Amino acid sequence: MQTSAILIECARRLLKYLNVAPSRRPPFLVRRYRSRSDRRILETLTPQLAAPVEWRAEERVPVIENELAQLFFSTENVHKWLHYLPIYERMLAPLRKEPLRLLEIGVAGGGSLQVWRRYLHPESAIVGIDVDPACARFDDPDNGVHVRIGSQADIAFLVEVVDELGPFDAVLDDGSHMASHMIETFRFLFANGLVDGGVYLVEDVHTNYWASHRDTRLSFVDFAKGLVDIMHAHYMGVSGEQEFRHGSALRRQAITVPAMTRLIEGIEFHDSMVLVRRSDGPRRLPMTIMR
Repeated sequence: MQTSAILIECARRLLKYLNVAPSRRPPFLVRRYRSRSDRRILETLTPQLAAPVEWRAEERVPVIENELAQLFFSTENVHKWLHYLPIYERMLAPLRKEPLRLLEIGVAGGGSLQVWRRYLHPESAIVGIDVDPACARFDDPDNGVHVRIGSQADIAFLVEVVDELGPFDAVLDDGSHMASHMIETFRFLFANGLVDGGVYLVEDVHTNYWASHRDTRLSFVDFAKGLVDIMHAHYMGVSGEQEFRHGSALRRQAITVPAMTRLIEGIEFHDSMVLVRRSDGPRRLPMTIMR
């Protein structure tokens, strides 16, 4: 027994050294990548802003006074970071006046599905997906709640969900939190499962900084930073504002950009969250006017 325990501990240390972790699915051994802070960014700050400070934990649960927060506090089987609640409120409040379709990736105990059911328009469709077959018990189509079992990393499964129940006005990724899953799911659903003017929220991106969830060198946070450049692709390769000015002889009539550039309305970064808004129809080239 002692020899077995020693071998297990040696194997654990070897896997840690190799940045490899066991997986229940093929290929059964998955590479893990450590997050490394970029000290060059810290060096761009003034000494005052770069100085280390102590950030202490709150002694009491803070009071959050909005309707959605009260629903979370009064619903069982909900596990959310408290600072998410105001962000949810700002994201969903403008959408709740009309029926909508919301997709939540990750069902777990089913509590958040009930929150969305109580908060959104009564004719809204609330859709949840999860890899755990036990989550099928939360399927309640008579009350507008639909649960489908499958992996967010399975594009064929996502196609079926979109074809059956989409496209969606809002997508919330609270699924596996694996970096590769966040990226692959976003790449498919933002383009193929989200309506024009829809919102896509990826939460718990803090897991990108933990080796246990870094199965790819490119984290979702890295990917989202890249989306900022893609959103501004039409400014690359031009010399200045006059190429967008109405009436200017130098004005560009067309600029070649990635298709994604015309789909992104805006990107918001919050603590542990990235929210990407899809444009309400393909974006037009920006224009300046001089009077």
